[in-house]
Amino acid sequence: MARKRVPDFSYLDNHLLKFAEFGPLLETQPDAMEVLLQDEQLMAMSHIGLPKAYNHYYGALKTEHFDPEVFPDFLQLAEYISRFDASSMLAMPGNSLSCRAVEVLGTEAQQERFFRPFLSDPVWTFFAVSEPDVGSDAQHISTALTQDDTGALILNGRKYFIGGAQKASTGLVLAKHGHHSRLVMIEPNQYPAHFQVEALHPYGLLGTGLSALTFSDLPVTEAQLLGSTQRGLRQGMNAINYVFEKHRPLVAAMALGTAYGLLNALDQYGIKGLNDDWRQYHAVYALMLRIGDDFHAGRAKVHLTSLLKVRACRLVESVANQLAERLPREIWLTDYRLQKRYRDAFAFEYMEGTSNIHRLNAYRSFTASQGSPL
Repeated sequence: MARKRVPDFSYLDNHLLKFAEFGPLLETQPDAMEVLLQDEQLMAMSHIGLPKAYNHYYGALKTEHFDPEVFPDFLQLAEYISRFDASSMLAMPGNSLSCRAVEVLGTEAQQERFFRPFLSDPVWTFFAVSEPDVGSDAQHISTALTQDDTGALILNGRKYFIGGAQKASTGLVLAKHGHHSRLVMIEPNQYPAHFQVEALHPYGLLGTGLSALTFSDLPVTEAQLLGSTQRGLRQGMNAINYVFEKHRPLVAAMALGTAYGLLNALDQYGIKGLNDDWRQYHAVYALMLRIGDDFHAGRAKVHLTSLLKVRACRLVESVANQLAERLPREIWLTDYRLQKRYRDAFAFEYMEGTSNIHRLNAYRSFTASQGSPL
């Protein structure tokens, strides 16, 4: 029996309305997060993907409408949540890029050390790759593991545009180590003198809590290095590529859901002439499902994923531009929620790479269709 392509998530609306309500508050009143943390359904959503043994909310989310283990279903849920407020979702504790990397590369002891806190407290984590001078080009990072005078490992460097670090109790840092790249597990509270977090102030998606991180002779032990039992390439770059490849469609899903929310708002205010925008939305949604199916079946295609992210981000920015141009002044100047979501629409570029990189990858989908060996 073919599974249902569009799960019915409407039973979650009363919970997700809290994201829409508290999203603007979270930008200036971080304590407002406490209300969201008390909602079991919201917490269950944010913890999807954590290992079952460490997921206190496993089974709490109603699953008769979709299967959270099926990647296309998960993408559809992320898109649906973002119709309400993507920034609020990003502000929640739970599963993250670093969690996926620890599952792939961590030993049993490392996974226990990393995931055990999820059973007792809300846990935020970070995944630090991008740097001020090279962006998310992981092959040219300067953050490095070296040895001090005693032969002990120390970490030095600076990371930029890192989400979740302001609240994080643990995280991963990509660093050079000899001729290879390694992921290092860091628990910031243990090294206050060697670890500095500087809050950044992006234009939108403030729920990401973007920060600049500085490491100054931070002590590192072998137990903190992920992938020690793997071969050189598997230790760093392959893990990064795998984790990012699963994250890219999620970024696109959030951008697409934000576009839906903005189009719906324009419809509700009686703005006409949106048929082309809605057609684009449905076309990108269909591409998202195709990519989700391929990934779930082990047939992930990097060029299509890049195309999806470019198209989703381009669509949400195009729709957002219409708010100021087409809404009556009295609405545009007084609807603070729309103003916030307008800012969010232009902030998906902060997440995982730049559009120029994705356009280069997306070009491959055209050349492949023309019979090119690319």
